[in-house]
Amino acid sequence: MNCCETKYVMPLYLSSELDVRLMAEYELHLEQCGICRREAEQARMYDDLLREAFNDQPLGTNELRARIWTQLSASERRRPVVPRWVYVFTAAALLLLAVSAGITYVTLLSSHSQTLYTSAVDDHTEEVVQRAPIEGWLATPEEIDGLVRKHVGNIELNKIAPVDYNLVRARVCDLLSEQYVHLVYQGKGKEISVFVRSRGDALPGPAMEVVKGCPLHAASTGMFQVAAFQSEWLTVLIVSDLPRAENLRLARQSAMRIA
Repeated sequence: MNCCETKYVMPLYLSSELDVRLMAEYELHLEQCGICRREAEQARMYDDLLREAFNDQPLGTNELRARIWTQLSASERRRPVVPRWVYVFTAAALLLLAVSAGITYVTLLSSHSQTLYTSAVDDHTEEVVQRAPIEGWLATPEEIDGLVRKHVGNIELNKIAPVDYNLVRARVCDLLSEQYVHLVYQGKGKEISVFVRSRGDALPGPAMEVVKGCPLHAASTGMFQVAAFQSEWLTVLIVSDLPRAENLRLARQSAMRIA
């Protein structure tokens, strides 16, 4: 994949719509090309800033309405007389179009910000990256094993654990009102989050691939990557700031051991 091709692929990559092959080719190009890598990082930053701006700002129409009427009034003084209903109809149409577009965009952003994947990223950011003083963390193997058995069932944690990562703490959390056990693993100078619960509803979005009967999903939110899969009995999400391909590899390994 060359630099020209990446410009067409980038929007699909940022919205997690690439298939596994194209995603691997794109990320390989980013590793080798600093210019395209910086462009991708900048595009993701602008996307996040725009999303935050629309989520934080109320949708106001008074200023827009006043500006439209001011421009129409100025036009009336400069142009031939036109029936007022034409201006009223035009203003109403413009206002309706602007409001509809704004509401649609904000609604899409709002629904996006409330997906299971972004909820997991929010939890990882608060509890792992920012280390918010939240109670309920357990640290000993016996305590963690008892917590998982109580809330998820009799599962082998070593099958969920990513290779070369050690389980350091766990607690119960809620993602979109569903209860998960939040497992924090440490390794290679990184801390990653693994959220696990008994299998529930199907995971959102199309599956990237199927690993031993487990559909594997992926999403990007800001600087974080989410990989998720469902086995016959479990739902598992892995959140990290690792490269997308590496985060998917961890999920693929876990799915192969659990299935």
